[in-house]
Amino acid sequence: MKKRGVAFDQSDYKTFTGAEGVLSLQTVFSDLNPKKAGGNLSSVFLSGGKIYQYRCDATLPGGQNCREVGTLPLAEQPVYLQANDFNGADLEVVYRGGKRYSVKSASNNGPYTATESKYLHPVLTHAWRYNADGKTLTEDVGLRDRAQRIVHVGGSYLLIADGKLEAAAERQLPSENFEGIYFDDDEDGYIVYEVADEAVGDGEKAVAILNGNILATDQAFYQIMYDDISENDLSYEEKTTNADGTPAAYLPKFGGGNRYRLVKLELLSRYYSDVLTIAHDYIITADYKLLPATEAIGEDYESGYIAYPPDVMEKLLALDGY
Repeated sequence: MKKRGVAFDQSDYKTFTGAEGVLSLQTVFSDLNPKKAGGNLSSVFLSGGKIYQYRCDATLPGGQNCREVGTLPLAEQPVYLQANDFNGADLEVVYRGGKRYSVKSASNNGPYTATESKYLHPVLTHAWRYNADGKTLTEDVGLRDRAQRIVHVGGSYLLIADGKLEAAAERQLPSENFEGIYFDDDEDGYIVYEVADEAVGDGEKAVAILNGNILATDQAFYQIMYDDISENDLSYEEKTTNADGTPAAYLPKFGGGNRYRLVKLELLSRYYSDVLTIAHDYIITADYKLLPATEAIGEDYESGYIAYPPDVMEKLLALDGY
C-alpha cells in the first residue's frame, strides 16, 4: 500500500470470506492455477478432511469466496494432490505411505465420490541417495512414510521430510546392451538429493510447500529457485556424463538432476505471523485480506514456476551463445 500511495486506514484489498478457521500453511491447494486456463473458473483446496471450492477474484453463489463441497476419504492431511482439470473436479489425493484415491465430481460444486486405488502411488516407492563415490547408491528405507508433503514441479519432485526440503527424480538405469542409453526404473526408484539451503537460519524446520515454489519454515518464507541450469536446457551428453568424463552410473547423475536453492522472501518473512496461507496469485493474511503475490513477492512472480536467479540466468544465456 505504501508503494501505491494508499493510506493504511483506506485499504482497498479485498477480504477472503467463508474460510474462517479453515485456512493455514497446511492447506493443500490444487496444483493447477485456474487463472492459467482463462475464463471464469473457481478451484478447490483441501483442509481438515474436507474439500472446499473457492475463488479469490470473485464470490461464489451464496456471496462468499469459499464454501465446503465435499468430504475426503481420510481425515488426515494429504501428502500429495494432483488435479486432472483446472477447476478441481477430478483429483488424485495421496496420503502418507502412498495410499491414493481418485476423488471426482461432475463439477467442483460437489458432491464428490472417492475410489481407493488398488496400487500405492509410485513416487518414492524406493528412495535412493548417492554415496560419496558418486557411483553407488544407498536406499533410504521408509522415506515415503516420513514425507509430509510432495509436489511435482519443474520436471522433478520436491518433498518435505524430517524437517528438510529435498528434491527427487525418477531413477534411470543404464542399458546392458547399448552404451549411453538409460531406461526407467521398473521398481519405481527415485534418486533423492539435497536443496541448497544456506539461506535458511539455524534451527528452522520446513513445514509447507506453497504454490510449488515457496518453502515455509516455522520462522520464514523462501522462494525455491534453480541453483543451476535445469535438465531441460542441457544436452543429452551433459546429462549422462560425470564431471570426470565417465558415463553416469544412473540418471540423474551424481550432482545432476534439477538443482534448487532457497532465496529468502524478506517482506513475507518479516510479517511471518500475519501470513495465513498463499493461494496461487494471492497472499491471504491472518485477517483474511487478499494481497496480490506480485506485490508481496515481486512483479515477475508466478505460481508453479521455478525461476532462474540472475547468476544462473547469465550462465544459461552464455550456454545459448548470448
